[in-house]
Amino acid sequence: MARRKTTRLAFDALVVEGALIAADMIADVAALKATAQSESDYRIPPGLKLRDEIGRSWRIAEALWGRFSQARSGGPLYAATQGFVDDLLRHVFGFASLEAVASREVGGRVFPVRKAALGGRVPIAVAPAGEGLDRGLDQFAEDHRKRSASLLGQELLNADETAHWGIATDGLKLRLLRDNASLTRPAYIEADLERMFRGGLYADFMALWLLIHESRFGVADSAPSDCPLERWREAGREAGAKARDRLGVGVEAALTELGSGFLEHPANGNLREAIKGGTLTQRPFTKSCCVLFIGRSCCSPPRIVACCTTQKPTKPPRRCTPTATAWRAFAPFRRGARRGTRTTISMKV
Repeated sequence: MARRKTTRLAFDALVVEGALIAADMIADVAALKATAQSESDYRIPPGLKLRDEIGRSWRIAEALWGRFSQARSGGPLYAATQGFVDDLLRHVFGFASLEAVASREVGGRVFPVRKAALGGRVPIAVAPAGEGLDRGLDQFAEDHRKRSASLLGQELLNADETAHWGIATDGLKLRLLRDNASLTRPAYIEADLERMFRGGLYADFMALWLLIHESRFGVADSAPSDCPLERWREAGREAGAKARDRLGVGVEAALTELGSGFLEHPANGNLREAIKGGTLTQRPFTKSCCVLFIGRSCCSPPRIVACCTTQKPTKPPRRCTPTATAWRAFAPFRRGARRGTRTTISMKV
């Protein structure tokens, strides 16, 4: 399985797995700096403030959590979880359209999600409390293959073109899922509800409320991509791409200065002659500059011609050294090179 990329936010009870929504964008959402975050966007009645409504929802959620904690100690666990999730989504996160549904069938496959909102636009998979979201359960099985609540929701989103976003929960944790072509690279935002309510983490709750309120999933009769969640996702990706472009410009400028310095140094006559005579071309010279910039190479400027033809920075250093740290800092540049992006150096001969 591919290596997971987990991002810890500035909230103790929230974690981003993969690249569902950029962490900076989630921070903007929590700070009410993102688009579509007015009172009317969240369907708050006139005369009320958004923060007041979140405070009211917090008090309701605390009461529901207390009742759920008692129900878990005695009685059917799955029924208690279903009741808690229903009340939490409906009365706390504004899921007025929440309804019980039969198993969804898409392309001949059966998905027993049982709950959905916005006319099926938001499937919701609920597992019994304590079973977790990654443990395969018989109740979600398909052709004798057990599925977890998270996998059930993910496979349904991948198969159903009418749904882009969904939720998986066992009452203790809640995951926001999205249509994701790669099942080997999980992508979700997870909220630890137990930690949130037991620890009184109101700021974490506020961020979650702003992120998964029913209004964030759009409306039932619109395109699946027409919703604030999708727009936030795209805005985060665009901001990340711009940041990488700015990094590439900085790397190019640094390599230009480094290469020009070598060429202009009085002791590098052999280097200038090698370039003039065609013995040394731009590509190996650029690679050599990368070697010298990334790590403390043993090569001094007069020996750079030899290094250009012998050293190839193809594997990162294994130890935790300044060289290894610099190699990781250059990762975007190396990925750009593999994609065919060329960095040019002005050679002043």
